This record gives sequence, structure tokens and C-alpha cells, in this order.
Amino acid sequence: MLTSASAPVVPGYTRLFTVDVIHAYWPQPHAWLRCVPTPATADWVRRRDLLVRPHRQGVAVFCASDRRDVLLGGIRLGDALATFKWYAQDTDFSRYTQPVAAGRSSVYFVRSDSSVPMEGQTPLRRLHVNACIEASDAAALDLAALAPHLARADRVNPPVLVAQIDLADQVARSDAGAAGQGGVDYVVNFAARASCWRYFYVCPQDSGSLSVVDLDEKVSFVTAGSEARPGGRQAVIFESEQEIAMQQQYPQRFQLRERGRSGERVLIRRLPNADIGSLTQKTPKVQKPQEAEQAAQSRAVLVSEIYIN
Repeated sequence: MLTSASAPVVPGYTRLFTVDVIHAYWPQPHAWLRCVPTPATADWVRRRDLLVRPHRQGVAVFCASDRRDVLLGGIRLGDALATFKWYAQDTDFSRYTQPVAAGRSSVYFVRSDSSVPMEGQTPLRRLHVNACIEASDAAALDLAALAPHLARADRVNPPVLVAQIDLADQVARSDAGAAGQGGVDYVVNFAARASCWRYFYVCPQDSGSLSVVDLDEKVSFVTAGSEARPGGRQAVIFESEQEIAMQQQYPQRFQLRERGRSGERVLIRRLPNADIGSLTQKTPKVQKPQEAEQAAQSRAVLVSEIYIN
């Protein structure tokens, strides 16, 4: 959990605000994003003698403690804007991020005037209304409020996120705090995509009754048929009944078991986890023409295919 106490402290300076980006796929801060200020923000920081420091997956902005009142006193909306852009360092970012990016024509754009307080975590504020970034938070690259912050190169390879902090929104009203630990902490949350897991286990045709078991009893698997393989073998298919959120490190503990005449035995103590590169889409099957429209409106389910020889 993020807290003000976890933010950096610089002697002689007071923290104005921090912006942190969290992704459900990564268990801890990781170099999956690169954060840079816009040229206008970099110039504003220089002219105001502010400090910008890396903070987890974002930035922390400070001013000299004895200049805080001068900087924020009488400030009005639009007087002091700080805008930062985040670029994906991981080429698989779009594979595991929900919602899926809408191509290169838009970017997620969040602003402090739309931030909401997070219950029980004052002064932490979320820069989007919902728990995580959603498609509604995307903005077209030519949006009047966004376009000035984008360089020509951004229209070819746009950032995944642009965040704008107006110091008049919350920062000017925040407490400086003890030892410069005041200010406002903003956060942006990205959700991870989820998929059903489909195991293909290649085995002899005369294998016993096979099953996949979750030792934590959170996910259940059903046998979804089999496929013939050369040499009198078959691939038995097991599919999870629940979708599983993608994670860089999975906590799941799935076992493959076989029940025969002498009882049940464990064939594989820890089945391999899904890989983000093995995604396919499963759409509802259409049996009758009248079912086509309903199938078209149904959400395609992502499937992670895992082969075990």
C-alpha cells in the first residue's frame, strides 16, 4: 500500500506532490515505464528552482521549504501546471494491460482536477474515477487539452499515459507537513488482462482418468475434450472455469493427477504457468443463424494455451 511515508524526503525541501503508476501485472515497481516531463514542465521546474526525483514508477516534485508559500500563495487554476508522460519500456505492455490500447490514435490522459480521494489513505488521491484506468480515460491525440503536450514523435509512438497536475487543485491546499513530508500523493492504477487457461496434456490413449487440481481451491478445471496425436497418443484438454489475471509471478499451484485402479497419483506436482505470448481468443460457437447476432455481441474470452508433452 502506498503511503506518504513511503515517498522520498529531501533535506531543506518540502514535497509538493508525487505521481506513482501501479500495474497489477507487476508485484513491485519495475522498469516497465519511462517517465519524462514535457518541455514546458521542465522549463517551469527550472525557473521555479524545483526538484524532480524518481519515485517508484513515477516522480516526486519538491520546492525549497522557505519558498513554498511564495510558490503557492494566491495561485489560481492554470498558473502552475506540471505535465508528465510515461512511455512503455516493455514491448509486451499491451498484451497484459487492460483495457487494450486503442491503437496509436489515443493516449490515457488524467488530470488532478478529476482526481478522487482514496478512502482511508489521505492524502492519497487517484487520478481517475474508477479503481483502474478504463477506456473512458483515453483521449484523442488531437484533443485541445492534450495536443500541446505531445511532440511530433509522440504521434508516431505515443506515450501510454499523460498526467497533468495543477497545483491549484489540491497541492496549494495541502499541509506542508513535518520534515517536508506533506504535499499530495497521486496514483494511477493499471489493471491486468485475464484469460482462461487451457492445458494440452499429451499422453497415451489408455491413460486413466486425468484431472487438474488447484491446491488453493480457487480455480476449477474441466475436461474439454481431447485431440488425436500420432503414435497412438492423445492430447487431453483441460480448461479453467474462471479467468485468471495475468501476473509476472503467478501464485497458482496447479497439479495434474491421474486416477486409476490403484487410486489417485500425482503426475505433475506443479504445472507450468501461462505465458503472455500464448494468447488466443475464444468466441461463442454459433449453432444457428439466429445466434450469430448474440455471439457478435458477446465478449470474446482470452485463452492462454499451455502444452505439456
